[in-house]
Amino acid sequence: MIKYLKHLLLVVYGATCVYPFLWMIGTSLKSTADSLANPQSPFPVAAPLWSNFGIVWNKLNFYQFFVNSVVVSLFVIVGVVLIYTMMGYAFAKFRFAGKKTIYYMFIALLLVPGVTTLIPLYINMTNLGLQNSYIGIILPMINGAAPFAIFLFTSYFRTISHELYESAVLDGCGSFKIYWRIYLPLALPAIGTIAILNFIGSWNNILWPMIIVDKQSLFTLPMGLMYLDSSSFKKWNELMAGALITVIPILLAFPFLQKMYVKGMTVGSVKM
Repeated sequence: MIKYLKHLLLVVYGATCVYPFLWMIGTSLKSTADSLANPQSPFPVAAPLWSNFGIVWNKLNFYQFFVNSVVVSLFVIVGVVLIYTMMGYAFAKFRFAGKKTIYYMFIALLLVPGVTTLIPLYINMTNLGLQNSYIGIILPMINGAAPFAIFLFTSYFRTISHELYESAVLDGCGSFKIYWRIYLPLALPAIGTIAILNFIGSWNNILWPMIIVDKQSLFTLPMGLMYLDSSSFKKWNELMAGALITVIPILLAFPFLQKMYVKGMTVGSVKM
């Protein structure tokens, strides 16, 4: 009896979690009148209006917002992976003065709320003339990913036998060649973990782009949704269509990288 009660509670909880997503899909397929007349129902009364997605994509400029989000997310992922795999490799395999101090300074930044750095960050970006630019959006996101990325990559590289490094040195490989040919390919699970986390973070980030960008041509998808939601007369069907366009890439990306993500989180954080 207790077993069935637990299953029932799990089903109720699952339905409660899924309902908002179903409501978003259903509302995105309604007409404007239907979405206002039957806001509680997740199902359209008449035939589904797939044209809502075309209106949002073309008329409301979501194509440009989508391209901006793709550019920002891809450059953030590439920058984070290249920079912090090299740093993790250095912290894990090299000996140099102040290594532990520098490493723990980065780790300590995990305890610093990112919002506390927004004002000095904005001042730096404007002094450098990087407001209203892709670089102004991307660089702070790469910088903000440093503490956890360095921690995970360093931990992961420490799990790889040091004899592998020594054998490569004896074979005449330089430090960078060892990193590029051996350690980087072996770090794919950790790279997958960091890539997923930073893809989701950069894709959904709205606070920093709102601060550094005021040109609509550089809006990302979350900013486009905010712009759509700020109208005096809200068309919930178009707003939910825009929200679905924003969510779909994350829903598609995570299942393909889920195993790599879990492996990176478990293997890369076991040994220090």
